[in-house]
Amino acid sequence: MSEPVHSVHPSLWENLMQADPTEVCRRSGVQFDKATGSYLLDFLQERYRIEPSSRLIEPVAGPTPAGAPSIDLQVILITYLLNAQERPLADKLVAGSSLKGGKCFFQGAHSFPLDPLIEQYGNDIKGFLNRGLSLGGIKEDHGDVSVRFAALPRVPVVMVLWGADEEFSPRLSVVFDASIDQHLPLDVIYGLVAEICRRMTA
Repeated sequence: MSEPVHSVHPSLWENLMQADPTEVCRRSGVQFDKATGSYLLDFLQERYRIEPSSRLIEPVAGPTPAGAPSIDLQVILITYLLNAQERPLADKLVAGSSLKGGKCFFQGAHSFPLDPLIEQYGNDIKGFLNRGLSLGGIKEDHGDVSVRFAALPRVPVVMVLWGADEEFSPRLSVVFDASIDQHLPLDVIYGLVAEICRRMTA
């Protein structure tokens, strides 16, 4: 997902059409509206309706960005519904490089797009926290400031900022519950972080 995605691959919709809604909801922790045949899935504070029969994804609640959901976000939501597992959080935070295959994957073109956040918030720790809280994040005690986002029902994401000082430039890292790769493949994890970064810098 480092390159622009222009459409949702038809196989994703086909697989979701064939999935048992009861099973999907059990695994992913989402709701299903039988009247419309739609899943209701929360991303941050935004709620989306996903209707496989019409291949429609639309915002229905929350501070959703203007315009239709990005193709990247659509892929994230559908992939989560297809892949999520019914399992508890590991309660262990890890970097992307610690996930299976992550050390090779999350570099170069797949390095998380954190530079705009560092530029915007490296000297504004309070602004970073306030923006994170406005997206539904919860303050945690890592680095100089950190925010935990309920990105998807079973997928928390934590951003940790160390602000600039006399000796060091600002740094920002993203860590995940160690269970994240049970729910999302690495390329979709990259897209998930990119979507959060877009909202943090909006």
